[in-house]
Amino acid sequence: MFRLTQYMHELITPTPVRRRTGPVKPVVIWNLTRRCNLRCRHCYTTSADVPFPGELTHEQAIGVLDDLKAFGIPALILSGGEPLSRFDFFELAERAKELNFRHLSLSTNGTRIAKNIDRIADIGFDYVGISLDGLGAKNDWFRGVEGAFVEALDGVRACKAKGVKV
Repeated sequence: MFRLTQYMHELITPTPVRRRTGPVKPVVIWNLTRRCNLRCRHCYTTSADVPFPGELTHEQAIGVLDDLKAFGIPALILSGGEPLSRFDFFELAERAKELNFRHLSLSTNGTRIAKNIDRIADIGFDYVGISLDGLGAKNDWFRGVEGAFVEALDGVRACKAKGVKV
């Protein structure tokens, strides 16, 4: 994530470089699906609201989670397309939580959070990232769907109401 105020501060007063002790392990951002309910102008996954042939089966996806844990990955971010569009999203998220990654996050467009907030809160994500591209109509224009801004804000509010860091 890019935080402009932090960046500007670092230009004037840079944080000293930390010395690493031990191996550096990657954060994994896993695009679970290309399926998405929005039509973002800047989409890098060429997503659409259709099923995509060749995506992992449930069993294959569970295997990937097990492999990531075996590799010692400390942090996992579930993303997409829109990850909540995947048919087995909640089962995968629950399995990831069971595997006890040090940090488990969800990266979403936010439009499906409000109606699924109880399950999202129950899983216990460490963080839910909801993407916005401006206010109101500007966001909707970027996201290609009228009302996407309001739905994303509803998702933010739902997270806040349930105590989910967002």
